[in-house]
Amino acid sequence: TPAYAQEAFDLGEITLFSNQNVTELSRSGTTTEVVTEEEIEDAPDTKVSDTLAKLPGITVSANGGVGAATTLRIRGLGAGYVPVILDGIDISDPASTGAGYDWGGLTTGGLSRIEVLKGAQSARYGVNAAGGVVNLSSFRPTKDGFSGQSSVEFGSYGTKSATLGLGLMDERTEIGFSLSRFETDGFSAVAAGTEPDGYEATQASLFVAHNLTDTARVGFNLLYIESEGQYDEFGGDGAFPYDEYNTNTTYGTRIFSEFETGAVRHELEASYFDIDRVSYYNGSPSPFKGDRTKIGYKASYDPSDTLSLTFGVDRTSEKAGTSSADINSAFVELAYAATDQLDVTTSLRVDDHSDHGSLENVRVAAAYRFSDDVILRAQAATGYKPPTLFQRTSNANNGGIPLTPEKNSTFELGIEKLYGEQGFVKATAFYNDLKNNVFYDPCTGSLTCYGQTDFKSKGIELSGAYALNDIWEISAAYTYTDAYRPSGRAGRVPRHDLFVGVQGDFASGWAGGLGINYVAGRIDRDDATTEMPNYRTVNANLSYNFNETTSAYLRVENLFDEDYETAGSYGTSGRAAYFGIRASF
Repeated sequence: TPAYAQEAFDLGEITLFSNQNVTELSRSGTTTEVVTEEEIEDAPDTKVSDTLAKLPGITVSANGGVGAATTLRIRGLGAGYVPVILDGIDISDPASTGAGYDWGGLTTGGLSRIEVLKGAQSARYGVNAAGGVVNLSSFRPTKDGFSGQSSVEFGSYGTKSATLGLGLMDERTEIGFSLSRFETDGFSAVAAGTEPDGYEATQASLFVAHNLTDTARVGFNLLYIESEGQYDEFGGDGAFPYDEYNTNTTYGTRIFSEFETGAVRHELEASYFDIDRVSYYNGSPSPFKGDRTKIGYKASYDPSDTLSLTFGVDRTSEKAGTSSADINSAFVELAYAATDQLDVTTSLRVDDHSDHGSLENVRVAAAYRFSDDVILRAQAATGYKPPTLFQRTSNANNGGIPLTPEKNSTFELGIEKLYGEQGFVKATAFYNDLKNNVFYDPCTGSLTCYGQTDFKSKGIELSGAYALNDIWEISAAYTYTDAYRPSGRAGRVPRHDLFVGVQGDFASGWAGGLGINYVAGRIDRDDATTEMPNYRTVNANLSYNFNETTSAYLRVENLFDEDYETAGSYGTSGRAAYFGIRASF
């Protein structure tokens, strides 16, 4: 899979986001998947979520095609437990039911890097990071001077897209701008429907940083997203003129400064995120508007070559409708190289929530290198998620009992064996114990009700990659997940998820690959007893490099036209082909 290939064949790989400071992956005890720009480009998928679903421990369910509501789960925990951060801005939706990120409209255009952190990360990232975190980075220049990249793509379902990235970099300044446009006629969101549900989106981002001196850096970044997508009524296309659709306008901005005073490194930042969604149903609009403001300070100090101390404070304010919440936080992280073989990182964070008082979370992650090619990783951590603003304002709760914060305890143990530049194998066992899990509890009349229970998930992740020869390499990932509540199994979490892929440069200028994904052991709803049908899909990609800067590619999704569903009664793409051209300068 993409992340593992990079980790195996580039032993200098780093993680930018697992800890408070940049860390070599071999020294990080947190299970981290890294997907690079090249791997994003080579992935034969339209949506980023489909690319990530090939990684162990990650599953996806969607209520239709591109633009339809899509949930990404890490080890069984869904969107509300996995904040998504783009260029330092938390883009999770504070106005949504679970305050999570909807992955339905995110395509690969304009992204340069993805990092997925698994397990509870609230000690590092604060509220809602009870199951993991996904960090996204937009286009960045990689060489001095003016540079850029562009791509255009056309394909099935009337799909067309274009992406432009422009960059400027010198000794003191870095500027990265990306613009992408995506349009598709789509297919019916409901599997039994016939009327197609289209989607269109425009996304732009700008990143600017400037070194004032050798020890002082300032910068800012901007984000803009505008989209419109059609959807289906539950159970069918609905009535003519099929006017069910969603609009979304999103703004984000962040300013930051980094400077040194003696042996201490300082960082100041402030960010603002605003999302304005409107859902139209039979001509009637339902608005959902939310915003998030965050300010923070962080200081880092290295008292010795083996010890690094980071501490800081931040404040987050969220609003949605008539509800709001403020969280004041203080955190500290200690990274200790106990020996040449052992690194231990301990993180502690205290959040003072305006409605729920003081909450503490801790994370201890260790990496032990038996040798240069065998790494043992372990992590124990806690995470929490307060009731969302939507749940607070809409909750009738069958008697008005207040909802309490959800609290998760994570444990994981993994081992990785490297085989030089040829490949690797890795195994990780994990366990999540989530208390006070909020769930929808139907009640009488027009009320929206919620209850609370426990949720647990446990399992094992296996993965590997191996270079068969100078041309071909094979990769594989398998995850077994047992996710359940006291009343039964958790919905849409497969017990078995297998991916096998082969990729290679098989002729002068030509490259290609094939990937097979097999998913089994799912139920559609929590506590259901009837399993959904198993399915397997095959994706393929082929590319040709005209020269060092220009290439053409063909990718095919669902090569054998499998009829399957990731969410019960909702449609998925049949066989679909997409042709594109990429250029860099």
